[in-house]
Amino acid sequence: MNYRFYITALSSRVEVFPMNFRQCALVDERRSISQIRTIFNNTLRFTDNNRGDDFSLFYLIEATTPCERLILEIEEKDSGADTYHEWWTGYFSTTDGRFDLDNCTFDITPKPLDDYYEIDIYGNDKRNILHAGLSEMTTLTHDEDYTHNYFIIDVIEYLIDEIYPGATVVSWFLNNENNPVVGGINKYRYLTIAQKSDIKRPNATNPATIGMLSFNEMMEILKMFNLWWSFADGVLRIEHYDFWESSEGIDLRSQAMAVKANKYSYLKEDMPKYEKFEFMEANDGNFVAHEISYNSPCVAVDVTEEYRTNVTTDLSYIIKCMADPDLAGNISDDGWVILANYYDGVDYRVYYGVSYDSPIATYNYPNSWAHLLRSFFLHGRVLLSGYIQYTAYDFISVRKTKQQNINAIICYEDNYRPEDYITTELGEDWFGGQKGYVKTARRHPDGKVEFTLLYGEDKNTDVELPPVLKTIHCIIDPVADVVSTFLSEPSLVDMSYWIYYNPTGTQVCQEIEILAGTTYQEDAAAETGAITNVEFYLTEVYADGWNFIYNDNEEVALSTSPPCPAVPPVPPAVPAATTMIGCGQAIVCDKITINWRASAGTTFYKLYRKPDTDLIDQWEEVDNVLATTYEDYWAGAQGGITFYYKVKCCNASGCSADSDETSIIATC
Repeated sequence: MNYRFYITALSSRVEVFPMNFRQCALVDERRSISQIRTIFNNTLRFTDNNRGDDFSLFYLIEATTPCERLILEIEEKDSGADTYHEWWTGYFSTTDGRFDLDNCTFDITPKPLDDYYEIDIYGNDKRNILHAGLSEMTTLTHDEDYTHNYFIIDVIEYLIDEIYPGATVVSWFLNNENNPVVGGINKYRYLTIAQKSDIKRPNATNPATIGMLSFNEMMEILKMFNLWWSFADGVLRIEHYDFWESSEGIDLRSQAMAVKANKYSYLKEDMPKYEKFEFMEANDGNFVAHEISYNSPCVAVDVTEEYRTNVTTDLSYIIKCMADPDLAGNISDDGWVILANYYDGVDYRVYYGVSYDSPIATYNYPNSWAHLLRSFFLHGRVLLSGYIQYTAYDFISVRKTKQQNINAIICYEDNYRPEDYITTELGEDWFGGQKGYVKTARRHPDGKVEFTLLYGEDKNTDVELPPVLKTIHCIIDPVADVVSTFLSEPSLVDMSYWIYYNPTGTQVCQEIEILAGTTYQEDAAAETGAITNVEFYLTEVYADGWNFIYNDNEEVALSTSPPCPAVPPVPPAVPAATTMIGCGQAIVCDKITINWRASAGTTFYKLYRKPDTDLIDQWEEVDNVLATTYEDYWAGAQGGITFYYKVKCCNASGCSADSDETSIIATC
């Protein structure tokens, strides 16, 4: 294998001739689930006595512009042709190297000039996001307007644009209407970030003017959602751990060098007994520090992993402390507050409801550790079974902690990519078909590659959240004579409840009707002025799975027999089946958009999907959808597979028969 080398310096591209290239190598290194970098290993030596005046060139640069960035391009000759292709590109300045003036040599280890180059240099630079020209947004609770917030996606776009002008941000997790991990309405579509002092004192006349945040700090904060990122071709991609699946790569089973290399060991330092997660200030049981633990001799009992971030999400605790002078000191001014919001068609409002580790309804519950760990941290765990806050759980996938060293000869024509998975004898014959993933690959100039591969189990199943009571929160304001209804998440069906005012006095009965898809609404109160007593009635068909709260977290024992002359609604007829309009994919690897016709009386649709025609009737339920269109991001990334779709039309009384089917071949 032949190579040639070029240096771009002083506006000129010059061929150079390193003395010891054959003793060097490229090393593909996995930095995270979503990133692999290729670095240069060893040191190149240049002199004047090796077909060129290389030492003189570098010494001239040292004498004139020692801080100039020099570009090193290494090209490899194509097999059987007199053409070359790019092998690796790096950079350095003469200040990074070592001059030996007695022997006229210059030694240098170049750094990678890849998509991450600018982030390496500027990723830790802090920027004042409060003075970045971003639009402030207001989000509401029942009692307060928080006016100094910024959409997280806007902050991310600003930070990456400061490093790479014109870069774009793509994230199904942060932008998609339906959550790509757990399905249903995406509670993280309208995430906001605010300087904590502006949440503590929302009505202050002197709001914060300085909020310093770097790109790398922002990416670290996003790990609270188990989000990871990559950057390529000007596109910053941010997605959940489960998104980062590899494509099929090379098969080493036919290589004599790679056969009978079935030896492996465990990376015990990546197998902690405890994984701990902690925000700054928290009080509610859902928000306080949580842990995932493992009761197995497989783990390293003396290893604990900790994730701490300068973020507070327990908004109810902030409100409580700031209302009590004795508690106000519990909340510091520094740090950030991240809120999960929904849009009610007019305003943005902070989600309010309960989660798994406390029965008390609180603001911002989707950003509690109780909710985050069960929704997004079932992937990439140490073992397939363990405990979340002392409750046993089965996890979906594990870290790849089984490690194998294996060698092979790889040519350019083999189309090796370090991002792809590798098929090996060890994975197929001993690990039940598991694929090898590159931890490191040391690529030598003679074609030999020394792989360190990782293996781990993945059930490849969907997240099924444990049941948790959904919350209907009713607040009656006797001053404004308004009934406000907050739902912890949109209902899939039309529902009603009744308020029975003053049951021992002048009785008034009011029906509150909530249409499917509603998260917040206001109604004029049927009884004006001071209210001495109220009772509530919710029919059994609606009461199932909902927890009813009145005013300040007062739990209500709902009556299912009318306490007043209320006429329960007549159950709707089951909707008729609909027909599919079709599905399409605008560009390669883009989402698949599925459309169907509306059916009268339907409040939501169950969407089903199956791949390929040979899997007859092997349908999987994709999601419950309130609209008549759905964007399937996952399927759009599965190149060459035919997907079939159908829906059922549903309401409180049940679901229709299946629609007809529509199909598309995904291109990616």
